[in-house]
Amino acid sequence: MKVKNIKRIIYLIIVIIWMIVVFSFSNQNATKSQGSSDIITNKIVEISDDYFALDIKSTEDTISFIVRKLAHFSIYFLGGFLIYNFINTFSINKKYIIIFSIVLGVVYACTDELHQLFIDGRSAQMMDVFIDSCGVVLAAVTRNKLID
Repeated sequence: MKVKNIKRIIYLIIVIIWMIVVFSFSNQNATKSQGSSDIITNKIVEISDDYFALDIKSTEDTISFIVRKLAHFSIYFLGGFLIYNFINTFSINKKYIIIFSIVLGVVYACTDELHQLFIDGRSAQMMDVFIDSCGVVLAAVTRNKLID
């Protein structure tokens, strides 16, 4: 088996693992999902208070919102990077690698939000699809420019 085929299989497995992780986060009900975000939000509030003497407890809802949106962006940035690596194992033009990476990432973001319609207390948010898509686009373009 050629090295390129082995790399392709490994990258595909990593993309599938990433998809499973995203699916598992989306499969959490609203209470559990918010609880995960609250752990990070509470840590930010605690560190801000303890180390910087900033009393930001009153802005906790805003911080929670930012944490959740940054999580969306970050996980889809990673996904865009991983998808690009997989598609890059095929002998196609770099422009099409970027396009296919973005299309696959955005389609997955859409299906992920649709999946949340069926989870207790969750909903599909177009804003989340947009944020996810921005992460995928930035990753694909950055990956293309920085590494090869």
